[in-house]
Amino acid sequence: MVRTRGLCHVLGTGRGRDISQDLPEADVPRRRRPTALAHRQRVTQRVEDVPQLPEDVPHVSDGNPEMTSAADGVETDRVASDGSLGALADDEEFPGGPRDPSVLIGFADHVAHNIWSGQERPDLKLVSHGRKVDKFGRSAAEIEGMIAATGLDPLIRCSVITADPGLISAFVERWHRETSSFHLPVGEVTITLDDVSSLLHIPITGVLHSFEPLVTSDAVALLTELLEVTPDEGTTETRQAVGPHVRLSWLRDMYQSRCWTSQWVAAAWTYLFHLVGCTLFANKSATHVHVVHLQAFRDLGQAGAFSWGAATLVHLYDQLNEASQAPTRQMADYISLLQCWIYEHFPSVHRCVVDDGYAEASPRACRWLTGKAYMTGIKGAPYRARIDALTVIDVCWMPYAEHRGVQGYDLISSCMGQVRWGQIIVYIRPERVVRQMGYIHTVPPPRVRDSLTGTDIDDRWFFQISHPSVTPTEDTTEPRPAPPPPTHDDDFVEPPVPEVLVALDLPTHSVVDCITCVRIGRIAEHLECVINFRMVTEGTDLYDIMDLCLRIARDDDPDDSLRSRQRPRID
Repeated sequence: MVRTRGLCHVLGTGRGRDISQDLPEADVPRRRRPTALAHRQRVTQRVEDVPQLPEDVPHVSDGNPEMTSAADGVETDRVASDGSLGALADDEEFPGGPRDPSVLIGFADHVAHNIWSGQERPDLKLVSHGRKVDKFGRSAAEIEGMIAATGLDPLIRCSVITADPGLISAFVERWHRETSSFHLPVGEVTITLDDVSSLLHIPITGVLHSFEPLVTSDAVALLTELLEVTPDEGTTETRQAVGPHVRLSWLRDMYQSRCWTSQWVAAAWTYLFHLVGCTLFANKSATHVHVVHLQAFRDLGQAGAFSWGAATLVHLYDQLNEASQAPTRQMADYISLLQCWIYEHFPSVHRCVVDDGYAEASPRACRWLTGKAYMTGIKGAPYRARIDALTVIDVCWMPYAEHRGVQGYDLISSCMGQVRWGQIIVYIRPERVVRQMGYIHTVPPPRVRDSLTGTDIDDRWFFQISHPSVTPTEDTTEPRPAPPPPTHDDDFVEPPVPEVLVALDLPTHSVVDCITCVRIGRIAEHLECVINFRMVTEGTDLYDIMDLCLRIARDDDPDDSLRSRQRPRID
């Protein structure tokens, strides 16, 4: 077996918590010896929210997953009477894994632990609908404007036709939910909001969609309202799908029917529902999509205000968290995004071909030829060996330099903390991968341990990250009185408005001042990133100087020493 390195270099600096549960510090699993004497503890197997039906699966990589109901448990070391850990022998370390499990607290159930123990896992079975999206094609001309207004139209041409299970599986083996990153011999890397924006061209700013799970009766009512089906048709479809889901093939038939009858709004709803069901929210059923995602398109005029990039990242992180566990045999979600991200950052690992006809104005995911004629995939073991042999110069840390003129870098990609879409909550930790943003990598800060409510996550995202200039209103704020109605007095004579000559060209000094403001703003953004990433220690002279410069650039100087100075006029 080829040795999987990279994980052995991970050292924790502080004690953290698992993302999916809130455990007291004393209950955090310490270590487990990989021996036959380890106790087997029953673990609740995550049940997929959709049924596993073998229908309409011609383009899925493989069949349904093999579900297991039990997994290896975690045996904690004995703790001394004073609460401290006893001395551990070297043979009690995880072989090839973390020496300090205070960060990667779930490593005992990770697939990498099984690989080191000699229990190889076959390549993951990938659920990818790239061929369905490509075959379905673009929308009718009558609804192209409605589709484009949501910001999701680039997804029509970004899908990978042929997925590479060996490549995806080799990277999933190195994903850890505690850090939301891949652990490689060159350090940690991850998929960021900037990657989503550059690869897919979908909006990463906006609001997060909060919704509650639907029961079947509510799903039927939503289908009746938006897709304009009869209650009997909706009931029949949900019964056939065994729950609040619909088949993708049924949606394609409904779209054709709505186009023939010129029900264009219903056709747009159906097309968008099918599009996100095959891309952003693809699930392991391979044939169905949950009706709850249709709620985001209830108001087509407001659908473009959602942060679809954040939704994509939330679902992808959630699938990676599950796929990295040893019992998992299948992975869904938007495989195209993960595969194209690997192509961009690791050119020495894959064998994909670049499309010579690619135009830089298109999403970066469109530059790869992914048909069967161009895909010469290799087995998982060679992929693993290539990843183990990676060096710093083999990784393309910032691959979108040529694309910045089309899709610039947004500071929202540097946000950290909890992000959610509906009931799924994940952590985004760009502070652990600052090399992907052009900064020098240092020891990352301790893991964030906040546990916010869904409303707090939404408010923090919108008011502090996505729209920091918007001020939230208090619930106790009294509404302002309405202005008095206009008077219609026949004797009223409007006073003359003096004519003011307006120069067509701005004076030279105004242009210079505008350029200076832009440059100061860019300097302030870089200073803010350095401070937020904790690249300087708070309380030092350097930190105080940088903080003062940032406040001056933001026009927040407490001494107000610069405001009294008059700018020199440049003619």
